[in-house]
Amino acid sequence: MKRLSLALEVSNLGETTHIWFPAAPGSDEKIRTWFDITPTEIQTDKKYGNKIAYFYFSHKDSPWRTPRRVLKIVAVYPITETKTLYCEPKKFLHPNQFVQSDDATIINIAEILIKNYSTDEEKARSCFNFVVSYLAYANPIHGLYSSLQALTDRRVDCGGFSTLLVALLRAIKISARCVFGWAIQSKFGYHAWVEFYDRQKKVWVPADPSVSHLGNRTKLDAGFGFINDYRIALSVGEDIDLVGNKIFWTTPLLQSPVVVSFNEFGLPQPTFENLKWSIV
Repeated sequence: MKRLSLALEVSNLGETTHIWFPAAPGSDEKIRTWFDITPTEIQTDKKYGNKIAYFYFSHKDSPWRTPRRVLKIVAVYPITETKTLYCEPKKFLHPNQFVQSDDATIINIAEILIKNYSTDEEKARSCFNFVVSYLAYANPIHGLYSSLQALTDRRVDCGGFSTLLVALLRAIKISARCVFGWAIQSKFGYHAWVEFYDRQKKVWVPADPSVSHLGNRTKLDAGFGFINDYRIALSVGEDIDLVGNKIFWTTPLLQSPVVVSFNEFGLPQPTFENLKWSIV
């Protein structure tokens, strides 16, 4: 069985440190076995149902808390056991700060695109084709482009392709969500794509606009309605809430570990992070 290994190294830690690892779908008991350090807690985020392994470290009670030591956590995900969540489609109909499906321009474009179509599949394909031809792949960022940024800038990464498609679909009342994970055949690893809910077929359908746009310029094989390449989905949804020990945090996407450290004054402590991935 092939597995995806994510090895996180963190140094220059403060008095307290919180780390949230995307955990992929699975039982709490099974998820615990994927980490070389036992998580403080296995969480299920209330907004989308994503599984999260949460780690809490305090300077007073942890051997990793000295400035000269490096905290290292390794997660090994069994690829064959991962799948995206079903989730209630209605959870993925609302706008947020990254998917502005209530914006007048996005609504107008979406309505024009679906004017001659009746089924969810036809409407989604029309929106998909627009995004593929309208955007150009460029300028990858660590965070997440919003749908309005993508619409305006036009030169964005896979996240921008995904948020714009999701916004167009939500604008016409089709449930859609960004999926964040790792494309194993991609030399970059990180990847984002889309799933929409086909109400006639009652299934979640994958769509990968950035890969379709890139065509043979990438090793990945995916498009509208299919994903044939080797990948692992770690979370769904945008603008995710993170909860820890006396802390509430938000992150645009949960694709790799989120590290938040505080100094003795309760202020954010800049940390040095190194994340390596491999197939084992």
